Amino acid sequence: MRNPFSRFVTFLFSSRLAVILLLLHLIVVVYAVRGLPLANSDSWGSGGGCHGVPIADRVFFFCDATGVLRLVGTLDFAGVVLFAIFATFFGWLPTGGFHVFSWGVAVALLIVTSLQWMLVGAGIEKLLRRRSARHAHV
Repeated sequence: MRNPFSRFVTFLFSSRLAVILLLLHLIVVVYAVRGLPLANSDSWGSGGGCHGVPIADRVFFFCDATGVLRLVGTLDFAGVVLFAIFATFFGWLPTGGFHVFSWGVAVALLIVTSLQWMLVGAGIEKLLRRRSARHAHV
């Protein structure tokens, strides 16, 4: 019998919808983040009353975001919550560590949001398969 972690990974990666959602999300995020302004340790503290999120040497101000960037920020709520936790525990980093901090946030967001979208895709696919199997037996 396989261990639970192995079954979980198989569940995620055996779903076509999960992989499609993951790839679509990554493409949209790269497109949206590419246009963000470069950040430094002074620029992410406040942006017109809105705290910025340092992501891979760029800064994201959700309050000022429009279009695709606002959509991505809204849909990646789990990642935003993770950033809040990450910033709370690691916000004491000195100015020289800002570069590492911003890339750490980017990696953490990438892991959590990728898992989030793969779970959504695998869950939807499992529900659709269960529903179609139920209708086939009727």
